[in-house]
This record gives sequence, structure tokens and C-alpha cells, in this order.
Amino acid sequence: MTDDHPEVAFEEITRRFSHLWQALNHGSPETRQILVDRVRDAFDRGEARLRDADCEIVANSFMLEALIHDGAVTRVYRARHRDLGTFHAIKMPRPDHADDPVLRKLLLREAEIGMALRHPHTAATQTVLRLADGRPALVMEWIGSRLAGLLQERPLSLGEVTSVMTSVLSGLEAIHAAGFVHCDLSPLNLLADGDLSRLKIADFGIALKPGCRHDEFDLAFAAPPDFASPEQMAGQPLDERSDLYAAGCLLSLLLSHCDGESDGTEALKALANRLSQQAPQDRPENARAALHLLGGSPKRPFVGA
Repeated sequence: MTDDHPEVAFEEITRRFSHLWQALNHGSPETRQILVDRVRDAFDRGEARLRDADCEIVANSFMLEALIHDGAVTRVYRARHRDLGTFHAIKMPRPDHADDPVLRKLLLREAEIGMALRHPHTAATQTVLRLADGRPALVMEWIGSRLAGLLQERPLSLGEVTSVMTSVLSGLEAIHAAGFVHCDLSPLNLLADGDLSRLKIADFGIALKPGCRHDEFDLAFAAPPDFASPEQMAGQPLDERSDLYAAGCLLSLLLSHCDGESDGTEALKALANRLSQQAPQDRPENARAALHLLGGSPKRPFVGA
């Protein structure tokens, strides 16, 4: 078959496909499986020539469809499983950091933490892949929207603010119960697909055990400064109350995006102030106590978009 005679090439392809189709329909299950695997392998080998879009395939299973985050040392992609059609987020080191042993250790540690957490308000880490060049790749639950994006689109109602904080504090309670401090709570790491009552906390890359400091993991400082507690900024050992400080800063930000004031506004402002006290001992003892204080604010039902 040559490009000089396209009609002959097409007839030959048609004939071979007809034979393949007959074998698939009339062969034994074992024969069908062998043929399916061989056809798939052939497409894999020729995939780069066949595709129109620049779409990389990793682990022979996931198509990297879009680059979502391009950081200094890691990248996050939206990926689709080739067989199941499901969407996932995949986080991996940048190629120029493939041999970074510290980064590898941190990513595997993040995977262990994420896989140990199973809660409606924490984003799940599903598995870890080893790429062809040896880099680890974290496969995570795909949730398409960040709270940071929503805040740029429209104001929130007081009921939505309460829904967000209920989700956040419930997620923090689960994270703390598992023996970790998140250390990176901000709108960028809060994910939701429409319904804010189902919002989830993501990214456990700099989570610590209580009493630890980030410099123990070669992280001199890591967290948005607007949400980092004073003790985190100072490089001191952290506990659960550091996350509550970030939750207080988050609540203040949400209230600044609220579309009006009502009877519950002042109570929420008071809670934000209580959570974001400079001294840890002046904050609520834990996330459960903060949830109890939030329960004193009137709640309104929220229906996601």
C-alpha cells in the first residue's frame, strides 16, 4: 500500500478490517481479548501520528487533556481515563525536576495523606502512577471549579457563606482527626462543582503532623501569606489551631463578597474575628468547637447552580 494509490490502500484496509471484525465476532473470548489487545497496542504505537490535538497519554491509561496548574516544580492536568471515560486530576513533577529526591518524597507523602483521608469534604487521592521516566504522578478526584474562581464571578448569599464554612470546618475536623494539620487552606484549595454544601478541601502537599515545622521537610515557608497563621509565618511548630486561623481569614473574605447584611452577619463577623486571633490559645480549641460556634448563626438552605 502506498500514498500513490489511495484507492488500493483503502480497499486493503477495508479487507483487513472485515477479517478482523469476523474474528472478533466469531472467535473465542480468549481470541477476542488477544485481538483487542493487539489492536490497542497498534493504535498506541501510531497514536502520535493519528491525533489532531497535542494530548499526551501516561501509564497507557490516562489522556492529559488540559494543563490546569503550572507551578515552579509541579504540574496538574485534567486527565481522562481511556477506557472508563472518567475525569481525574493528575499531579506530577515538572520534567526538569524528575530527579529531585526531595520533591519525590514530598509527593509520595502527599499521596499517603490523601489516600488515608476519606470524607465528603476532602478531595480524594485515588492512586499513584510511576511515569516512564520514573516520576511519581498522583491521580486525584476531579472537581472542576475552585472557590477562588467563584468569588470572581458573583457575590455570595449569607446562606452560601455558611454552607462554605460548614464544609470547610467539617473537612478540617476530619483532617485533624486523622492526625494532620492542612497548613494551606485558601480559596485556591477549596473545590466545588456548583453545590457549595459539597465543597472539598484539596492539596495536602504541605500538611504536617501536629507539633512539626515545615523546615523539617525542606519547606522554609509554604502557604498564601494572607491565610497563614502568625506561628506558621514565624516557622514555629503548628497544631490544628493554625488551620482555624486560616478558616477565620477565609470567613472574612467570604463576608466581603456577601451580597447583603442580615441578622446573621454580625455573628459570622464575630466568629471570623474569634478564629483569626493572633495567639493560638485565643482561638477555638478545635474544628468541632468552631462548628458549634458556627451553628449559632442562622443557616439558610442553598441550592447549587
